[in-house]
Amino acid sequence: MTVQKRTRAVPPPEQPDWNDLRYALELGRHGTLSGAARALGVNHATVARRIAALESSLKMTLFERGPRGYRATASAAPVLAAAEQVEAPLLLLGRQSDAQHGAEVSGKVRITATEGVASHLIAPGLAGLRQRWPLLEVEILVEHRSLSLARREAEIAIRWARPTKGELFATRLGPVPYRLYRHPRAADQTAVASLDESLGDLPESRWLDRQAGLRQVIRSNSMLPLIAAARTGACAILLPEFVGRRIPELVPEGGKPPVTRDLWLLLHRDLRKAPRVRATADFLIGSIRGSLAER
Repeated sequence: MTVQKRTRAVPPPEQPDWNDLRYALELGRHGTLSGAARALGVNHATVARRIAALESSLKMTLFERGPRGYRATASAAPVLAAAEQVEAPLLLLGRQSDAQHGAEVSGKVRITATEGVASHLIAPGLAGLRQRWPLLEVEILVEHRSLSLARREAEIAIRWARPTKGELFATRLGPVPYRLYRHPRAADQTAVASLDESLGDLPESRWLDRQAGLRQVIRSNSMLPLIAAARTGACAILLPEFVGRRIPELVPEGGKPPVTRDLWLLLHRDLRKAPRVRATADFLIGSIRGSLAER
């Protein structure tokens, strides 16, 4: 009689939890625990814990930590691609539900904009917005990179360029002239502040690079320290007029503005009818256009 040797069945690998996949997607997009945490509305320790749980369930390393953050491994590519395929229909359902949900203007609206736009065009109008719609909650995300409206990183974006792809509704807010501003008692008339190399492709950065008579002596990835330096007379600074005219210590150069850029309001087409988004977008369009028209 032949004795058959029994073998222990190998349990199938655990199916990954969609919630854990969301954490992997955001870490892959942002490259840092803090960036992923902001997008998900949690703390960075939660992101680290969920990523560890996902790697354990899949029995593979998805991210490698480096000096500048986290980088997805080769093994992560199919996992992240599959996660995006799961995410897309869920986001579509969420946008459709949001657009059809009642007529009450309430809830949170995320607006993304660059530093100057957020501080000088959006924030000054929030008192009027909240007076009209007191149940609204506004979250302003200051970013130089373009957050994804399709992934609901933000509902409304104020940007310096019209998008060329994506299901986005775009409204032109108006032209924004830039001028060179300088303290009247600045000792060095050739010194100028500039954004650092990471923002060197911006039109204002390219214009400064072409000026042989100006020396870029102070650089930053933020306008705030550059403006503070210019206010003391340390250097000149190229600013949008809507920023420069609010700084009494600085005097603009006359003549034709050397740079003019268009400002746009963007929102996802599926959210145009969502009451909280539509009300906020309409208010911002009127408020920002009014501010840009001031002289």
